[in-house]
Amino acid sequence: MSEKLNLIETIAKQDNLSTFARIMGTSGANDVFDGGGAFTVFAPTNDAFAKIPEDKLDALINEEKQVKLKALLSYHILPGKVMAASLKSAKAITGQEVMITDINGIRINASVLQARNLEATNGVVHGIDTVLKPPTPYGIKPIL
Repeated sequence: MSEKLNLIETIAKQDNLSTFARIMGTSGANDVFDGGGAFTVFAPTNDAFAKIPEDKLDALINEEKQVKLKALLSYHILPGKVMAASLKSAKAITGQEVMITDINGIRINASVLQARNLEATNGVVHGIDTVLKPPTPYGIKPIL
């Protein structure tokens, strides 16, 4: 009998999510899971992070206290546990809308859902092929 792992452990166990696991820890974005409750995490694969220009990713990682990186990663987390078959547009823990469609496969914003329903004790993880870009208010420079 295998015991379920928590979200942090479940993400860390997936080789193709190692970049996401590492920067969730360094940015402090993992702290959101300390508050209790269940979450749905859209975890970009290592290939998804490879699509970001190196200078932009380096700027996020090297920023003091990684505030922008934490905000970007937090946009990948929804409150509550939602399995792939029940996904619908919702607000991330940041309060920003995440658009979910099921036309030619499930998409989160424009990202394709790849790994589905990796269950954890405090939620579920879905792998995605692109880092989600949070909506940016007019006049504010986008994170990515």
